[in-house]
Amino acid sequence: MLLLSACTSIPLSSMLKMATLDGDDISAIDPKQIRVRLSISAPVELQTKNVKLALKFDHQNGEQSEFKYLLEIIDVSVIDPLSSWFSQAPLKHAYEFKLAALSQLEFNQYQKDYVRHGKPKRYQWTVYYYLKNKPQQGEGITIDMELKFSHNEDYFFLLKNAKVDLN
Repeated sequence: MLLLSACTSIPLSSMLKMATLDGDDISAIDPKQIRVRLSISAPVELQTKNVKLALKFDHQNGEQSEFKYLLEIIDVSVIDPLSSWFSQAPLKHAYEFKLAALSQLEFNQYQKDYVRHGKPKRYQWTVYYYLKNKPQQGEGITIDMELKFSHNEDYFFLLKNAKVDLN
């Protein structure tokens, strides 16, 4: 079983971006341009099938809604290790995904639901993924989860430096 530990970081800029999204912003998203990037520390690799973007909302009226979108791999690259005086970031594999064709169509339902319910009280955007090879017992890995809504935007973090341990 994999356990996500509490050592995660969501940058303030990402929290601000998500908190300021409104119905007009959501309506303007072109589902063909949505991208998800997962970066995972080596030697562990990601399984690129059945990766999903999930959006879950608690609405002001007490209702909940959840949408899951199948992602399709479009690129795999390697991020070389970075070191500074304070720490060393490990070598990582980066996987870039887009919404699968059917999921692009289904995203329109999410846009309508968002507009119908208004800004949610709480929301959760996450990515469901599987590891191709698991870390050894006691060997932790680090995962970054990023999202962007348009080719013209930069990625923003959903999770940064999330520590995963095998238990």
